[in-house]
Amino acid sequence: MERIDPGTVFGSERSDKVDFEIAFTAFVVTVVLSFPVNDLGYTVLKALVISLSGLTLLRKMAVSNQHGPSEPVLRWTMPFIQAITLVATVHIFLEAGAYLAAKLPLSLSPVVAAAPLIPLFVLGVFGFHEKVTKDASLYIALLSHNASKRAEDAEIFGLTEELDDWYLDKAGLFVAFSNSTAIPSELSWLKHRVDSEASPQLLGVFAVGIAGYALIWLLVSWVFGASVLNLVFLFFIFFVKYPIQFWYSRFGLGRFTSDRSGWFDALIILLGLLAANLTILPRYG
Repeated sequence: MERIDPGTVFGSERSDKVDFEIAFTAFVVTVVLSFPVNDLGYTVLKALVISLSGLTLLRKMAVSNQHGPSEPVLRWTMPFIQAITLVATVHIFLEAGAYLAAKLPLSLSPVVAAAPLIPLFVLGVFGFHEKVTKDASLYIALLSHNASKRAEDAEIFGLTEELDDWYLDKAGLFVAFSNSTAIPSELSWLKHRVDSEASPQLLGVFAVGIAGYALIWLLVSWVFGASVLNLVFLFFIFFVKYPIQFWYSRFGLGRFTSDRSGWFDALIILLGLLAANLTILPRYG
């Protein structure tokens, strides 16, 4: 079994993809600048999001340049673009939380009011794309397939075969779930791995997940108070990186998850969240 090149499934026109990055980051900059706040944290954030436009223009120049390799520029700028986008999302969510807290009859902090927005955003992005562009399930199936290839090539505590099969089963499940009317042959064969009777009930899994998420917030709020709530918010906001990565790798020139060197990307994102904790969250906590 060979690794599937994402370009064979989703296309690989580099100019179109970098144009998406420019348009998307311009949208992020516009949204952040639409909610101005007069403090140092917002000034730092404003400088960061404006730098997004500079980074994407740099990537555009690298792709258009015929006299040198573009890969180093593309590889080293994307972690910073994703991290800044995630930090901007923190600001947008908390501004929305502040609005909700002011409108709701309950006495809630903006952090608590913003908490439901995190799962709604993550599920909403993938649900929207599966319904409208019909590519979210194929994207996850492709990642799972290529992860099975990595598991096959690696020796992980003697669990290689089990991990390989587990990833392929998940790839088959998402292929079967896909709304696409033109599933590529590289993925369509995985449907035979799905046992419809043994497949998990997605509604039940969703209900348990939402109940657990709400319970965590209730317990932390009751036992620890506001200071720890900020840390819980940052922990869960970390998962917003997945739809962000989806946008940049599916429609832009970001590398797919299974192709990245995870530690560096994760480090930059963690540093971004630390900066958000020091500059943005104190305003809302």
